[in-house]
Amino acid sequence: MQTDDNNNEVKAFPKPTYAWYVVVLMMFFYVLSFMDRQIIAVLIDPIKADLDLSDVQISLIGGVSFGLFYSLVGIFIGRLADSMNRPLLIALGVFIWSLTTALSGLASKFWQLLILRMGVGLGEAALLPSTLSLLTDYFPPKRLATPTSVFLLGAPIGIGLSFAAGGFLFDVAQGIVAADGWQDVAFIGGSAAWKLVLIFLGVVGMIMTFGMLTVREPRAKSVVAAKKQQEHSLKASEAASLSDVKAYARKNRLAIGSLYVCMALVSLAAYAQGFWDIAFLSRSYDRDPSSVTFMYGMVQMFAGLAGMLTGGIVADRLSRRGIQGASVIMVLIGCAISTPFSFLYPLMGTASSALLLMIFAIFGSNMAFACAASAMQRMFPVAMLGLAAGVYYFLSNSVGLLIGPTLIASLTDYVFEDPGKVGYSLSAVGGTARLLAFIIILAGYKAYRDLLREREAGLDN
Repeated sequence: MQTDDNNNEVKAFPKPTYAWYVVVLMMFFYVLSFMDRQIIAVLIDPIKADLDLSDVQISLIGGVSFGLFYSLVGIFIGRLADSMNRPLLIALGVFIWSLTTALSGLASKFWQLLILRMGVGLGEAALLPSTLSLLTDYFPPKRLATPTSVFLLGAPIGIGLSFAAGGFLFDVAQGIVAADGWQDVAFIGGSAAWKLVLIFLGVVGMIMTFGMLTVREPRAKSVVAAKKQQEHSLKASEAASLSDVKAYARKNRLAIGSLYVCMALVSLAAYAQGFWDIAFLSRSYDRDPSSVTFMYGMVQMFAGLAGMLTGGIVADRLSRRGIQGASVIMVLIGCAISTPFSFLYPLMGTASSALLLMIFAIFGSNMAFACAASAMQRMFPVAMLGLAAGVYYFLSNSVGLLIGPTLIASLTDYVFEDPGKVGYSLSAVGGTARLLAFIIILAGYKAYRDLLREREAGLDN
């Protein structure tokens, strides 16, 4: 059993070995979720050709349909995570998004694929708020940033694998559909190669769902002394009332608002970059998209991994040394690192120099993502954390998915009026968004630090 001696908290945690097993398992699910959502970007051309779709239709399938459901349902799922069995909730989500991914491989019409991608967003909405809530019952607060960062490594790994391995899976699928006798295979015979990729990923996810049988819900065994929870006297198995959540948010609006708005802006820059970087590299440097996809995937993966791990590990070390608000300090540093390189990389003279500077923009952003999540975990009582996470990811994903890519396109089409100048749009949007994020989180740092002090004092009295 682990105990958080720094807070004198009468709370038992699972053994570290088992707790870390759960973290790694959740990370694999997060990798799968990003592969399932990003794979459409890799399969754009074959899907368009097979279903005779327009650019607008493919953008609805790849972004809006998924993003709307993922963002909106996340709030509702977050509320459920505050009271329901969280491993069960995650398992249902994994199965739903995997099933709908597999069924997407059977779609033959635009509207079918559109609805099924909504189902993917619905299922994936369960993973983040439920897991962030679950980890608070697996690790003491001052050791929480590192496991949270490891879980969130699933994002850069999943994005990187989507680009780096997605093309490989499609090539394998093309070989299968070209083989003699493919038309005669039962049920899926004659399917296009892109459909096989979706079916494969969906089946893998449904099989992985059984791994959730090994994850225990610690909430029932998580007992905290009543005297140390006078400020928020809620049973561990009960969700906070909406009136309590509103009162808490109103009282701490500067700390909460600065973190949420900061990360919405970082998400806007990251989603815009992820959507348009391949087009930028191919248009600006006269490169075939397929020639830069693998390298870009590697940059996303390894720069993202480094940023996530660095942020989480350093934040935990600073916390154990008694530095208040260490996670927000690392968000500040992440924004400071990413801002200048976001302005600069789209303006470089060669693709290699752009990719090199891109590493630092991605590194800083992922450091901020990892540490913002751990900051949020420490900011809220566990009885309202699921809902808080749902709102957090609703804001960041709705701003990021629904505004970021479209803002780049609008600047390119209507301001610069030249598709070849998409790099100028990326520089303006990415750099400005991350600069504003830095300013906003800096303005809220003192309020966040005061909130942590107040929460720790409440537990000690």
